Amino acid sequence: MSSSVEESNIPVKDVIKILVTTDNHLGYGEKDSIRGDDSFLAFEECLQQAQAHNVDMILLGGDLFHVANPSQNSLNRCIKLLRNYTLGDKAIELEFRSDPNVNFWDSLNRTVNYEDPNMNIAIPVFSIHGNHDDPSGFGRLSTIDVLSSTGLLNYFGKCLNLEKVIVSPLMILKGATQLALFGISHIHDSRLIRLMQAGNVIFEPPLNEAEWFNLLVLHQNRADRGRKRFIPEEALPTFLDFIIWGHEHDCQIEPEQNIKTKFFVSQPGSTVATSLSEGESLAKHCAILEIYKKQFNVTSIKLQTVRPFVFANLDLDEHEEELNEPRTKLDDQIQKIVTRKIEEMIEKAKEQLTDHPKQPKLPLIRLRVHYTSESHVFTPNTIQKLFLNRVANPDDIILLHKQISKTKHDIKMDPDAFSAAFDHEAQNEEIRVEDVVNRYFTTVDGAKKLDILSTRCMGEVCRQLIRGDDDAAEKLIEFHSELALKYLQEKIPDVENIDEQLGEFSAKADETFQKAVELLEKSGNTRTVSSARDAFDDGVSLISDEENEASDRSRASATSTNSRGRGRAAKTTSTTRGRGRGRGRGKDTPAPLEITTSRSSRQQPSIQESLSQASTRSSRPSRSKRVVYGSDSD
Repeated sequence: MSSSVEESNIPVKDVIKILVTTDNHLGYGEKDSIRGDDSFLAFEECLQQAQAHNVDMILLGGDLFHVANPSQNSLNRCIKLLRNYTLGDKAIELEFRSDPNVNFWDSLNRTVNYEDPNMNIAIPVFSIHGNHDDPSGFGRLSTIDVLSSTGLLNYFGKCLNLEKVIVSPLMILKGATQLALFGISHIHDSRLIRLMQAGNVIFEPPLNEAEWFNLLVLHQNRADRGRKRFIPEEALPTFLDFIIWGHEHDCQIEPEQNIKTKFFVSQPGSTVATSLSEGESLAKHCAILEIYKKQFNVTSIKLQTVRPFVFANLDLDEHEEELNEPRTKLDDQIQKIVTRKIEEMIEKAKEQLTDHPKQPKLPLIRLRVHYTSESHVFTPNTIQKLFLNRVANPDDIILLHKQISKTKHDIKMDPDAFSAAFDHEAQNEEIRVEDVVNRYFTTVDGAKKLDILSTRCMGEVCRQLIRGDDDAAEKLIEFHSELALKYLQEKIPDVENIDEQLGEFSAKADETFQKAVELLEKSGNTRTVSSARDAFDDGVSLISDEENEASDRSRASATSTNSRGRGRAAKTTSTTRGRGRGRGRGKDTPAPLEITTSRSSRQQPSIQESLSQASTRSSRPSRSKRVVYGSDSD
């Protein structure tokens, strides 16, 4: 629908009108004497808008509370607001058609609240949970469960079985409009991706899905934060018509159509700023979603009770002329520049005042100051004290951010590394992250130089992190700590020589790992390596075998020609690594860095391998009509 129902010829009795809001974070900063009421004021305004627009229902997209176990104060204030604005004698025109035992299996009455004879609901509230108010503790309960037990809202989309997620819709009718409301409460993104790829997220759409308006509300990362750290829109089922996307706080409430899937996505954002980021400084909204058969209309409503928030950037390098002062005067000059910018931001914040009687007047101000020269570093405290009674966040107005400057000195450190890393297109070659990491740590000196960790292993762990192994860094540090401790125990150095011995250990580890990688690439086994530790382990095995063969060849040539010789014994397996264990190694043959961990004690297969196996196992067709979430992706 291109216009609201009131401006069209569509009968109101056939239109489902929904107030949509997400990420209300009730209780955020409640002990702050200045900002403690902000979250409740914005949520109350959303409820007031629901009454004013005579909506049929309210839809919450998760993170109603800021923490999973909110204070009694926060819970009590929320209950009061819901009672004040959602109870009453207003007739409910929504007809609930799906099985409440499936949709509300964990609720007290296992029914939609407006059909409960003990409740007098005027505006039903439907909610999923987010990552801030997810079930936890004994009984795996969320505060949303508590509100559901009181009958004040309908909690759906909850899933405690994280081996298989079945998404059944709430089927709601009003006149000629049929709404299938799907919900997925928050699941860790990497876990949800694994479930998708294994075919274990299953949608159960209505039998005649083309006749229903299929609406999904979920609470996940939408912005690309790296592999397995967000949910790609293209992975969602194409039968969906509209998606309410919670969790992301920057407001992008105007519906955007995905070209590939054809469904529309609305990201309402948060109603209160929980961080001083640039995205949080965007205007806060809720929305009225009107649905008529397969058509919809979204009317965004700018909230009037939100505290003004201005975010800005200041680049000190753009003020070179003003900062061309002796050191004794430089601090004063920087203070003048920064103070002037903050004053401008405070004036700009006044433009966000709405004359609403409940709107907080003191603004949030965040100035991100960029600098490249260490001489421009300053202590913000002096400046921030100047604005104690003029802003709501006097202690953290300023954020210092050092910019990387590509100076001649940087290029001189390692021309290949920096030209490859920063001028990739000019070089026209494929740059691997592990190469950039290796080049960086081989050029830096002083405090930034690695003392124990191998630079090659550090590059490998970066590669594994990109591939989705979230535990790669932890395993690498634990692995190297074990090796370093064993190395020191063998050397038993004096206290004053520990640093020197650790330096030798790091160099030896780096040399061994480099040779290991080269042998792995030569053997074509790199695809089987599932972690930095396994790469090191496999490589050392090949080094040991290579040295054994060289040693055996040396012995064979030294044996008398009249000797019949002897056949080689079975090659030492990779489970026996250590000094003197490798068969045929001469006394003078330099042993690689020793590893005592056996192959039998290795971690489970990589996530990618496990997903591939799971995806194969779950490829059986379903007997009932179901949509397998992401089964054809990746």
